[in-house]
Amino acid sequence: MSILARFDMIPLTILSVLFGLTLLRVVWFSCKKQLSYPPGPKRLPIVGNLFSMPSEEEWVTYRKWSDEFGSDIIHTDVMGSHIIILNSIKAAHDLLDKRSTIYSDRPPMVALRKLLNMDFNIGMQPYGPSWRHMRREFHINFLPTELEVFRPFEQRAVHRLLRNFVSSPNNFSKHLRHMAGQIILSVAYGIDVRPEGDPFVEDAEKVLHALEIGSTQEAALFDMIPWLLRMPSWFPGARLKRRARKWCRIVDNALQTTHDKVKGDLASGTAPPSVAANMISKLDENSTELDLLAAKGVPGTMYMAGADTTVTALETFILAMTLYPEVQRKAQAEIDSVVGNSRLPDYSDQDALPYVQAVLKEVLRWHPVTPLSVSHKVIKSDVYKGHFIPAGSIIVAFGFGARLCPGRVFARRSVWANIAGILAVFEIVPTEDGPPEEKYFSGMVSCVVL
Repeated sequence: MSILARFDMIPLTILSVLFGLTLLRVVWFSCKKQLSYPPGPKRLPIVGNLFSMPSEEEWVTYRKWSDEFGSDIIHTDVMGSHIIILNSIKAAHDLLDKRSTIYSDRPPMVALRKLLNMDFNIGMQPYGPSWRHMRREFHINFLPTELEVFRPFEQRAVHRLLRNFVSSPNNFSKHLRHMAGQIILSVAYGIDVRPEGDPFVEDAEKVLHALEIGSTQEAALFDMIPWLLRMPSWFPGARLKRRARKWCRIVDNALQTTHDKVKGDLASGTAPPSVAANMISKLDENSTELDLLAAKGVPGTMYMAGADTTVTALETFILAMTLYPEVQRKAQAEIDSVVGNSRLPDYSDQDALPYVQAVLKEVLRWHPVTPLSVSHKVIKSDVYKGHFIPAGSIIVAFGFGARLCPGRVFARRSVWANIAGILAVFEIVPTEDGPPEEKYFSGMVSCVVL
């Protein structure tokens, strides 16, 4: 039978479908060639915008580019990697919320996930079954009804912070870090930390330092040039790989030590309420690998995500009170009127203190704790406002879509309790040298310089 004869035997409907698909493919590629990337700074051959990308206060440069090019969506190219910067709530909502199924992936984050073994962190995991499973567990453990049992832990940490401020006010940053560690370690693992020199707090601080190492510009090169991961550790320029071996062991040890402590407490019947205890107690012979990973990863993520951000938000609050004393006086007057001076504010007073709540919101708006945080990655090519967004593009924006922080309610409640307690007890004034400068370190978390 001839080829033409065989061709004639194919049903007309199948031929129509094949023709339609071919036509669509031709039209798609034709349109794609006509579509341009979003506007952005001029690119150089090969390296693209490598030398024009900001190394500090990136959000300031991104805002300037938005004004310069008259667009709320900016495109840059770094060594062939496309970066899309969203500069408006509308653009972030349109893409990360409405199209979250393709905009919820993560960049490779090779240094953090592969070199430092932080793949347990839900915030760094790629979009997929493991991430969905862990996020579901996160939501279950952070329901308002589940958090009620931890209120005494949080209040106890706030009271200890206030006492520490009285005893040594010059060490307030140290006291804030200890308070954040106390709250999160007690909620995550049921650990009642020591007032000084607690080994669990010290281990957690080391993990945060490892996170900083894996979030540097040097670490970002591993995402842009993946073959660097295969480079031997002794090779010139492989300093990060050599350092990562040490810090990877520290991260693994910190995660395993806390996990084992909770398992031991459960076995002896002495485990206090905690997220880890709740998750480990549900494990049995039918538990999957995802269940085991979540039992370690959810509590571990809590400290990595919450400690630095809580401290930075409170340091920003202290800075704001020195710069705007009239706001401090109004907030204190509200507390005096509602709570009085016979007790400290607690969570039951929150709705009755709208001005204090407004102070918290303004602190978070004035200097966002994580202006950029962890980028998204688009899974497949897309078109927005007539601009082409290639698959694999890095999307810069925070706090939208399926990647919205699952612990945000818990974190905001913790910061509110500290703000209300500090305002009820102390007057925050500048030193004799005058108000501090409004200055921040750049990084995944934007830390205030005090």
